[in-house]
Amino acid sequence: MDKYPAPSPMRTPIKVLVADENPGRAKALSDTLRADPSLDVQSVPVGMSLIEAVHQYYPDVVLVDMARADRDALDSVRALSVPALERPIALFVDEDDVDLMETAFDTGVCSYNVLDAPPDDVKPLLRAAIALYARFQRTRAELSAAQQEIEERRIIDQAKKLFMKNEKTNETQAYRWFRGRAMQTSQRIVTVATQYLAAQQKSDTP
Repeated sequence: MDKYPAPSPMRTPIKVLVADENPGRAKALSDTLRADPSLDVQSVPVGMSLIEAVHQYYPDVVLVDMARADRDALDSVRALSVPALERPIALFVDEDDVDLMETAFDTGVCSYNVLDAPPDDVKPLLRAAIALYARFQRTRAELSAAQQEIEERRIIDQAKKLFMKNEKTNETQAYRWFRGRAMQTSQRIVTVATQYLAAQQKSDTP
């Protein structure tokens, strides 16, 4: 279980963490957001890092407001890539920059918004950021599971081939051996296959 709770896309009010290195602009934005009772708004205190603020506040969404965003300013956003700290991030900028937008998405921003000033109702933008983040997380989890399945099949196939060579058996017999061993030891077949390969490698080492 993660040490820090995951964002809850359907919870009300939405917990918003405002990050802006300009204290005056951060206060103005926070005051605007606080006018909406459905938003629970907190600003990153002066002198506190974004990571520390996320540790302390556990926001549903991080709103980063930059008058002139640049790549250096996105370093703190990139630092939130640790699984326990990851949060949906909405970026507000006042100039359109395609290169910056691509960099922002690479660092973890899921909502890039070109605005001179935040609209009266930012909830759609924040909810969209949360929804996009949740969708990305699901896609990444599915991709990770698929990659793990492919790797496990590769290990099992490699172990079967080596077993067939050593024991002069066919593929069906090899699979039955690994399956039987897995049942006897209450382990997964891939675990048995990994152990078999490790044992064979050790025996082949002078």
